[in-house]
Amino acid sequence: MNRMNSASTSVTLISPDISCEHCQRAIESTLGALQGVERVSVDIAGKSIQLSYDPARISLEQIEKQLDEIGYSIVH
Repeated sequence: MNRMNSASTSVTLISPDISCEHCQRAIESTLGALQGVERVSVDIAGKSIQLSYDPARISLEQIEKQLDEIGYSIVH
């Protein structure tokens, strides 16, 4: 998924709960459906989520809340 614009913020989030392709699909489909999320890529081996989003449309806190709701906690 890739809908980048000039106002995008890119972050890498770490979630120890990522372990398989099901996790990857669940995260990518959930975050990809959010307004303001422009790119999502999950690295299963690295247990990380790389994403770009428009902070004028969605906050990082809202993204993390969605991840928590589907069972993926974020390590800060």
